[in-house]
Amino acid sequence: MQFARLIIIALIVFELLNFAGILAIPLEFSWLGLIVTSGFSLIVLEILNIFSLMSPAGYILSAAGLWLDALGDIAGLYGQYWFYDQFMHFLGGAIIMAIALTFINRGIALNNLRTPLLFVILAGLAFVGLFGSLYEIEEYLEDRFWHGRQLRLGDGPDTADDLMLDLFGGAAFGTLYFVSKKAVNRLQ
Repeated sequence: MQFARLIIIALIVFELLNFAGILAIPLEFSWLGLIVTSGFSLIVLEILNIFSLMSPAGYILSAAGLWLDALGDIAGLYGQYWFYDQFMHFLGGAIIMAIALTFINRGIALNNLRTPLLFVILAGLAFVGLFGSLYEIEEYLEDRFWHGRQLRLGDGPDTADDLMLDLFGGAAFGTLYFVSKKAVNRLQ
């Protein structure tokens, strides 16, 4: 977990150095958006970790997703490949779902609760929707108040596609989780 945390912190430092113009690596969209995304992700992970609701896998998955997002922006993959944005939203939804299922299940275990599996999955999907929406709102606010023009936020269909793919990624991971839990329960 420490190594994955350091990878996220190193990414934030790298993004901050570019935002300040010290490294000045060209970018397709904006360093501010990457900083906000990485910083917010680390804060959420640390809060969950304080309450013993996070696993090392959550940090590793987050680090991988954040680095792939930054790579896509730096290497121009979002502009070169029409599917990269869709892939990243699907992957992001799956990563958020994995983290949500981890902290929901740990919270349930810590409080000795009995909760139906379907409720756990639907609660995880709600977190996917929440964080996907927060991401799109950040894009809007950044464009409106920082750039003064449309840079990061796509048009209406793009935003709807992004939110839908976040949920599809979460639902895909949730389905795998559901099937695996049912299979384990049958073996016991």
